[in-house]
Amino acid sequence: MNSIFFGVIAILSLFAFFKLAKVKASSKQTNRSNRINRFGNQESSNIIEGESEDITDEKEK
Repeated sequence: MNSIFFGVIAILSLFAFFKLAKVKASSKQTNRSNRINRFGNQESSNIIEGESEDITDEKEK
């Protein structure tokens, strides 16, 4: 009896999870300028602060 009860609860939970997984926030919510930075991600940049030098082959001169 317990296994049937918990099996039904598990199936209903999975059904609700997969139905609710399709719900997405509107673009008005996701494109705000003052959103909370939940995961601490910063804007990644490819620029490294410091000096740089061009590397050239001696044969080209």
